Amino acid sequence: MDKYIQITIAFLFVTGILLSNFQHGFSDGIFQENLPPATVGNRIASLYTKISPPILTSGAKQNALFQLRLFDSKSGNNITNVNYFLTILKGDKLLLRELFYSKDGPLTLKFEPNQGPVTVYGSTEPFLGGWTSDTGEITVRGPVLSEGGLYHFSIEIFGIDNVRNIFVPEKAPRFDSYLSIGDVFATDLTYGTQKFNSTLISYYDKIRNFTFEPEDLRVLWTMPFDWNVSRIRAQNIFVHEELKVPKSFSEFSNSSIFNGTVNGQPVVGRSLAVDPFSSEKALIIHFLLNKNDIVKLAENNEIVSNSNNSMKFTILPLANQSQKTSLDMVTDTGGIHTFLSWNPNPPVIGTNTLNINFSDALSGSRLNADVNYDLSIRTHKGEEIIRKNNITAIKGISNQSISLPSKGIFNLEVEVKSLKVLNLTSLDTTRKGIARGFVVVS
Repeated sequence: MDKYIQITIAFLFVTGILLSNFQHGFSDGIFQENLPPATVGNRIASLYTKISPPILTSGAKQNALFQLRLFDSKSGNNITNVNYFLTILKGDKLLLRELFYSKDGPLTLKFEPNQGPVTVYGSTEPFLGGWTSDTGEITVRGPVLSEGGLYHFSIEIFGIDNVRNIFVPEKAPRFDSYLSIGDVFATDLTYGTQKFNSTLISYYDKIRNFTFEPEDLRVLWTMPFDWNVSRIRAQNIFVHEELKVPKSFSEFSNSSIFNGTVNGQPVVGRSLAVDPFSSEKALIIHFLLNKNDIVKLAENNEIVSNSNNSMKFTILPLANQSQKTSLDMVTDTGGIHTFLSWNPNPPVIGTNTLNINFSDALSGSRLNADVNYDLSIRTHKGEEIIRKNNITAIKGISNQSISLPSKGIFNLEVEVKSLKVLNLTSLDTTRKGIARGFVVVS
């Protein structure tokens, strides 16, 4: 008999069934996240999920870890004796469907890539038969987390607190997590007689058709994408592409203004971030497309009909273009959107007031949380002229006094470090990231 059917039958006949209010937790992240709280038994619980490493090199066989931790949202304490029924999908392809048990609560699955059938190595908990181990880590061998792309993890909580405390099947709390593993592609950009090593990372799906056109320094690539607008509207979604070009390729990297497109449509503002400082030797350019951006593209029939089920990216440096002060930015992890306003506007030499309003980059809704962040402003040469650490934006809103020394174009960074959700004791550090933009004083 199929193991899943056996588990379902066990649900119907066990004693000590938990009658709970069911709530579905759903979210979409990059490689780690705290899923929205759900009612679990007599408490409100959150589920922490994480994939590591967050980046897999194309063609390399690397082990990957998937971590789960069910915890009380108010106290932050682990919930023990958890039965996790885990389903993993990539697109429409089923990769894994198994029951796992953790006495202490946290669970780590170690995935070893292999072309054969999926095999789980561990002992079984005798009551429901879930896979378990004394260490809390279980090895799974097979083609599961073996390549970059977006994975759907569906996690049903079959029971908690005691192995005999089991939820009624239709009321079992369920969490859906969409986590991405970056796909890495490295190649040389040939310009004249020189070759410059570049690296492209796609945090959504595999990279295809990478091309460099030296005539206008244009970089192009594609990525598989399902443009079904109903699917996109039904789930949170975020696309992050990251291109690294050596600073020694000065014809490309000396520019601070770039023309980016997705399927022929311009990408501007918060959706295109230029980072000249994170790497000493490389300029990094980020495409950051949230759900609203992607829905607008998917609603364009001409884009979809010509897409060939792909998302098509282009980027090239622009000369003789004037930079503008950034009014909104998004963190490189895709979790947090920042809306900025200046007083006076535009900013001037001397004292200015910068208002920052933080919101959820995926849904566009306000954050019901206090945001801890750092703020820095640098010259185009990297000299830091302003640094403010551990600022708290109460309920996501912050006002800072900023003194700008001279005319020029300055690089602005807002580094989100943690969120303190109202009425909860624990900090959420899964949404940390850096938002980048410009301040122009003329």
